[in-house]
Amino acid sequence: MRKRLLEVEYEDIFKPETMAALKGKSGESLRAMLGDKNLMQTMMRSQELLGQIIEAESDYHIELAMIAEIMAREAYPILDYANVKIDAKIVGMGDVEQNDDEEEDETPAENAPMEKKRRIINGITQGASVRGSFGFLLFREHLDDLSPELVEKYNEIMKLVFGIYDDENAIAMMLAALGQKQNLSGGSSEMVYDEAEDRFVIKARAICFPMLFHEIVKGLYEIIGTEGFGSDKEQNQAIISKIDKVSNEPRDFQYGKFIYDALSNLYNQSNISDARVRELFFAEVYKLDDREFIIFIENLLNNKLSPNQKKWASDTMKEIESDLKKDDTGLSNLD
Repeated sequence: MRKRLLEVEYEDIFKPETMAALKGKSGESLRAMLGDKNLMQTMMRSQELLGQIIEAESDYHIELAMIAEIMAREAYPILDYANVKIDAKIVGMGDVEQNDDEEEDETPAENAPMEKKRRIINGITQGASVRGSFGFLLFREHLDDLSPELVEKYNEIMKLVFGIYDDENAIAMMLAALGQKQNLSGGSSEMVYDEAEDRFVIKARAICFPMLFHEIVKGLYEIIGTEGFGSDKEQNQAIISKIDKVSNEPRDFQYGKFIYDALSNLYNQSNISDARVRELFFAEVYKLDDREFIIFIENLLNNKLSPNQKKWASDTMKEIESDLKKDDTGLSNLD
C-alpha cells in the first residue's frame, strides 16, 4: 500500500517566534504586491496582462531569450565564472512541463535534520528566483527597443503572480488544484550536469520573458543548492524524493524570499564588491552541518546571530573574495 510521506513543514523547522516573524513579513508583502486587489481581481488582471504580453512578445521569442541570458550573466557573474551554460526558450502554454508529486512509502524520521535543511534550501532557491525575476527593471534599455510598454507590464504581472503566494486563500486554491494534477506552471527549470562538456546546464522554459528570467535564476540557485548534500548519493536522492515536491512550492515561495533576503542582506552588509561572493557564500552556508545550518538560519532570521556566527560569515566572505582575486590574477596556480 502506498502512503504519502510525512511532510516537513516550516512550522516543524522553525520556532514559533520565527514563524510569527515570517508570517508578518508575508502579510506586509501581500499588501505591497497586490495592494487592495482581492484574489479574483488579481487572477482576472493576471490573465488579461498575460494575454497582452504573449501577443506583444510573439515575434521576439529568440531575441528575448538572448536578452534573458545576457541579463542573467550581467546580474549573476558567477554564471560565467562557473562556466554554466544557459539553454533558455520562450514556449507555448502547453509546452511547459510540471513534475507531478508521487506518493511514496512512509519512511522513518532519522534524516529529519537533512530533510529540514533541504526544505530551507528549496525555499531560498524559490526566494532568490522571486527577487531575481524583477531584474529586468535594471536592464530596461535592452527591452525598450522592442516595446516601451513591456517593462511596466512585466513589473505588474510579476507582482500579481508572486503576490498571491502571500494570500492564504490563493495557496489553498493552488494546493487543491495541484491535488487534482492541474498544471499551474508558467515555466520550468532543470539543472543538469553535462559530463561531456564538464559543466552545469540550466534548461529554462517559460511562456513569457519575465518568467523565463525567473526560471534561469531558479536554475542557478538549484545548482548552488547541490552544495547542501552529503556524500551519500542514495541518501541524497531519498531526500530529494521526499522534499522536492510541487505541493511544497507555494509555501517555499511564501517564506523562502524572506530567508533569501536575510542571507543576501548579510552579504550586502559585508561591503564586498565582487558579486560572485554572494552565491559562493550561499554555497558555504549550505555546507554547514545540518543542525548547525538550521540554527544559523533561524538566528539570522531573528537578528540573533552569535558573535562566532557573525565572525564565521565575515571571515568566510573575505576568504572567498581573496581566493577570487588570486584566481583572477592566476596566483592560485602558484600556491
